[in-house]
Amino acid sequence: MLPPAPIFLTTALLAASATLAVSTSTEAACDEIAAATPERVWSNRLSRTYYSEVNSYWSTTLRDAKPACLVLPQSAEEVAAAVRILNKYPDVQFAVKSGGHTPNERHSSVRDGVLISTRDLSGVTYDEETQIATVRPGGEWNDVIGPLDEQGVTVVGGRLGLVGVGGYLLQGGISFLSAQYGLAADSIVGWEMVAANGTILNIDASEEPELAVALRGSGSQFGIVTQFKIKAYPVAKVWGGTRIYDGGKASEIYSALHNFVPGNADDEKAAIILTDITAVGGTKLFLIFYFYDGPEPPTTGPFAQFLNIGSTLDTTSTQSYSALLKSNGESAELLQSRISFRTFTLPYVPDAPHMYSEISDKFTFLIKDILKSPLRLTSQCSIDFQPFPAIIGKHSQERGGNAMGIAGSDLDRILLEIQCSWLAGSDDEVFHDASRELVEWLAIKVPEWTKGVKYYLPYLMNDAAGDQNVTGTYQGYGKFKALQERMDPAGFFKKRGGGFVY
Repeated sequence: MLPPAPIFLTTALLAASATLAVSTSTEAACDEIAAATPERVWSNRLSRTYYSEVNSYWSTTLRDAKPACLVLPQSAEEVAAAVRILNKYPDVQFAVKSGGHTPNERHSSVRDGVLISTRDLSGVTYDEETQIATVRPGGEWNDVIGPLDEQGVTVVGGRLGLVGVGGYLLQGGISFLSAQYGLAADSIVGWEMVAANGTILNIDASEEPELAVALRGSGSQFGIVTQFKIKAYPVAKVWGGTRIYDGGKASEIYSALHNFVPGNADDEKAAIILTDITAVGGTKLFLIFYFYDGPEPPTTGPFAQFLNIGSTLDTTSTQSYSALLKSNGESAELLQSRISFRTFTLPYVPDAPHMYSEISDKFTFLIKDILKSPLRLTSQCSIDFQPFPAIIGKHSQERGGNAMGIAGSDLDRILLEIQCSWLAGSDDEVFHDASRELVEWLAIKVPEWTKGVKYYLPYLMNDAAGDQNVTGTYQGYGKFKALQERMDPAGFFKKRGGGFVY
């Protein structure tokens, strides 16, 4: 049944007017891709498939960007066909979407261009003999960890099950398992990838180690990956979940964090995400995600120091790894907001345990007046303190290394993810500016705290804002930039695909 005529006509007119910005060449590219991949392309913005996919971004900000057409390939060959056709239209912009978890515009979204979604390139298979999992980039980590868990194994992957697979792996990927095995990307041993010229490459890390290192953390600049070959590891029952603490526990929590970071090397099975939240009116609370790779957590040591702090809510328990990741993501899945990320890599300074409270106080100062507005009652900002001990770099080196260039000889670090959520588009710059100002302040404060000690502090791409020069923090920048330009001399990905670039 159609809606009443005036409503239907208004909707149709709005949809038609929205297509006026689409160029002739973009329309031609969409038509040609549709002809080459029948029933895999949608241009009608009123269609159920188009609407569902374009509105499945985690940050509602990206739902505003409507592509000229949506491509849902089901094979590497169909991806390759789309890339070859796009090469014929050099002014047409495109983007590749996996789970849609990034909040950055033009990283997995494109306005009036071609959106290639890997939604139908999802799932996992496992070869028990080789202990290799073949993981496809579409979908979320729940789609991967669940089936592997049933076979008693897992791969180094996302900590919240709702996080997308492809972007996470291409950008490095910090994991609950990183202190044991390195970043998620470090365990990738093979890639099926569509290159800039539309050819399908099968890359073996042992045969092409230089390219393998570049692919582990450079983002989507080298190609569109259609499947990953990943080393799997045994997993059984784990202990974990979340605990919430009131703001009055700050000193105890930050003391535990300061002891945990260097202590993580002595207990590689332990992991946390410490989230310092500022909500309406400047209300403070802490949410900590706990993980221990075993059925029971330790009763002594740095991890146990956290567990001895009294909480107001506790969901921790012994459970399957897949159940833990699924439950971790459930609350975030309910969030229907505009989101921002920004990252900073903080050195662990043994004689500066005051750093964490100073960072928290500074951010609270920057946002407290913003959050006082009665129009922002559901808005909030947070800082995730994510331990990044040097043991992660040691395991990365053992597996061949990654683009971040981390090593076992590095000093310990902490990854910061600065995140805000809000409802109104008119507040976009307000919240982005507050996060940006905190990072600018940190750039001044860190040299004061470190007192001349030299740290290598590359950014984690997964947590970065779109305007941050992530690859510029990599010590191998020049080498990777040259390799990318050799593989993509026309700048197909760099100039047209969005995302972080060299």
